[in-house]
Amino acid sequence: MKWNFWVYMSNIIIDDRYFLERIRNTYLFYRRFMKIYLLRLPLMDEDFVAKKNLLKFYLHTDDYGLLDVNNNSQLASLLGKIMVQYVYREQAAHDCYTYPLPFSYGKSGKPYITLCPNFYFNISHTKEWVAVAVGDAELGIDIEKLRDYKPIVAKRFFHNDEYSFLTTLPSYLQDVFFTRLWVSKESYVKCIGTGIANTFDKFAISITNDAIEVRGNDFPVFFKHYRYDELFISICSMSNTFPDDIVLLNIDEMQSAVF
Repeated sequence: MKWNFWVYMSNIIIDDRYFLERIRNTYLFYRRFMKIYLLRLPLMDEDFVAKKNLLKFYLHTDDYGLLDVNNNSQLASLLGKIMVQYVYREQAAHDCYTYPLPFSYGKSGKPYITLCPNFYFNISHTKEWVAVAVGDAELGIDIEKLRDYKPIVAKRFFHNDEYSFLTTLPSYLQDVFFTRLWVSKESYVKCIGTGIANTFDKFAISITNDAIEVRGNDFPVFFKHYRYDELFISICSMSNTFPDDIVLLNIDEMQSAVF
């Protein structure tokens, strides 16, 4: 009787692909890692439109139905989701059973993969690039091109200490440090899940050479800045396992991995 019971339970568990996926990923992702991926947005040409099969594979029906390849911001957002799922597939080193992967959202609206809550990720994009950071701990990423220093913007959104710091810099450094402060602050609030609304001026970022710290911070976080092409990139994470390099992806590579 006892043997029959366990055979019965084993059949239930084996048939439950979601259960198996959770168990498998608990072990696959219980390790220290972090990676950063960049994808240049493709031109809106016939060649890209022909690759909609890739979008169909990775996206939920609702997302795909809303797709407008001429809407750059929407395309970047959807490609960010695709990159997360592609990277998840590569990191897991096996074909996942459930595509598109189910996303859930925390109280602050931060997304996570339902089957693997230990696989952390964050997405950022500009008009030309999409970036995804993945790791074993909470993290946030922000990418920006060089932004013009605008005192009125800094005074409104930045902490008083940050604004004062910018005013003391020579003019040729103000744009660079304004941009570095901006991406640092963005990546920080994305890491802790608060968003920029009503929070940007409540904490101060201090940048000294490559040392980046947060004053008024309730969370132990680490930063690292990268430069690629014209991009300023900031990663904020509760883990200090930062990669040395950034991985470049392209649409063809992502398509060939699934077809």
